[in-house]
Order: sequence, then C-alpha cells, then structure tokens
Amino acid sequence: MPITKKLFSKTLLSVALIGFSGVAFANDNSTENLDNDSRSSTSESMNILSNEPGGLGYLNRSFYQNASNKNDGDNGTGLKTASVNQSHDKHISEHGGQIYQVTKFENQWTVDEDGNGALGSKVETLIGTDENRLFLKANLDKSESNDPKYDVSALYSRNVAPFWDIQAGVRYSEDRNNNSNRVDGVVGILGLAPYFFETQAYLYGGENNFWGASFDVDRDLLLTQKLITQPYIEADIVLNDNSDFASKTGLSELKTGIKTRYEITKRIRPFVDVAYQYEKGLKETRFQQATDSEKGWLYGAGIEFVF
Repeated sequence: MPITKKLFSKTLLSVALIGFSGVAFANDNSTENLDNDSRSSTSESMNILSNEPGGLGYLNRSFYQNASNKNDGDNGTGLKTASVNQSHDKHISEHGGQIYQVTKFENQWTVDEDGNGALGSKVETLIGTDENRLFLKANLDKSESNDPKYDVSALYSRNVAPFWDIQAGVRYSEDRNNNSNRVDGVVGILGLAPYFFETQAYLYGGENNFWGASFDVDRDLLLTQKLITQPYIEADIVLNDNSDFASKTGLSELKTGIKTRYEITKRIRPFVDVAYQYEKGLKETRFQQATDSEKGWLYGAGIEFVF
C-alpha cells in the first residue's frame, strides 16, 4: 500500500506538471500569433496608405526606407522602396501635373494734367503645369486723336526655382501712327521677390539693331480684406535703336504710382490709379524730328477681370 500511494502521488504530480507546461506553451504561441497578426495588419495598412493619392507617399520617403531597413528581417513589416517611389511619383502626377489656366484682363481710362485722355488695355494669360507654361500677354494704348499702338508677346515659361520662372519667346509690336512694326526676341524672368514683390524683367533684341529692356515690380498691401493698395514701378530702357521711328536711348519711359482696388469678388476688381510718368522722347531720324522729354501726373480709373 505505501508503494502504491507513492506511485499514485508521483503520477498525479507528473500529470499536473505536463498540464501546466501545455498551458504555458499555448499562451506563448497565441502571443506570437497575435504579434505576427498585428505586424501583418500594420504592414498592410501602411502599404494601403502609401498607395493612396495624397497618402504616406507624399511624406518623406527616407523615413519609411529607414524603418524598412531597421525591421527584423520580415519583408511584411516594412515598406518597400519601389512602392514608396511609385506612390510619390503618383502624387506628383496628380498634384503637380495638371494643366490649369488663369487670365487677367484690365481696362483703364487715364487723364493727364492737361486733360488729355487715353485708353489702355492689358491681357495676360498663363496656361500649363507648375513647371512648363505658356505665357501670353498683350498691351494696347490709344490716346485721344491718335491711332492705337500695341504689342503682343508669346513666351515659354519654365519653373527653375520656388516662385521663379525663366521665360523666352517673341514679341510683335506695331504703331499705327507711323505704320511701323517690329518683331523682337525676348528672354526674361517672372517671379516673386523677397517681401512679396511681384517682378517681371525682360531683355529684347530685334530688327534694326534694336536692344531694350523692361522692368515691372509691384506689391499688394491689404487695407482690409477687400480694399487693397498696390504701389508699382514700370520702366522701359532703350539700349540701341536704328529704326526710322526710334526713341532716344537710355531710360525711355518710367511710370510709378499707387493703384487701389476694391475686390467685389476675386474675379471683379474696380480700381483707381494715381501715377507720375516720365517719357524721354523721340530721337531725330530722316522720318521724324527729335522731341523733348515729358513728365507729369496721371489719374485713372478702370476695372480688372480674373477668370
């Protein structure tokens, strides 16, 4: 009997130890399975987000590449570089590759100190992507008792830095008062200078050994959310001109003033303009006599449309 009791107690102890070992092994397996399931779920979620437009592919790719390199060797726990690159390219295509168009039309009536009036119209159109665009602009001026003069430019615009484009193209100009016209090649820059100065600077070269430059800069100053004042400077420089109706070389024209507009909407903007203008005059040729320089105040009102 004592031997039987000892064998029975040892048997119960062995069964109990085996049972506890099985429970512990089962808990370890379930924990590992949960961990693997969690990792797999996280990996699938990250992959889905990286492939979504505007998702993780928009963020810094090196972060996810580093995370992938630091994983424990399981390919499912990290994002693949190829997948991230594809999502990044897809984001660029969706958010930087669209073709868009903006057009601004301005019409202004101006009166000088002697009461002589003039009508001026400007049209600017920009069409293309963030990097490659076509820039079209036209200017028309007609003084009272005179025929109009105008110019039209077509420029290819390439983005080379944040807020800056390099442009190149052609310009056609015509003056109906003396039936003269000219075609010029154009190169220049368009962009936003520090402190939000919108800047346009161009160099022209064309027929009759004409070389010239133009420079425009302005800045918006908000008085209220709808009332905005805009100081500006416009300058035209003639470096050389051998045409029959040439202007004097040097600073041919300078105009500086303040334009104040009220934005009824972002697309409809009436304005008033006060400016001071200097014109150097025409040089003497076989078809015209030299003229003196002129300067004085200009007062204007007009409207802008943006669409």
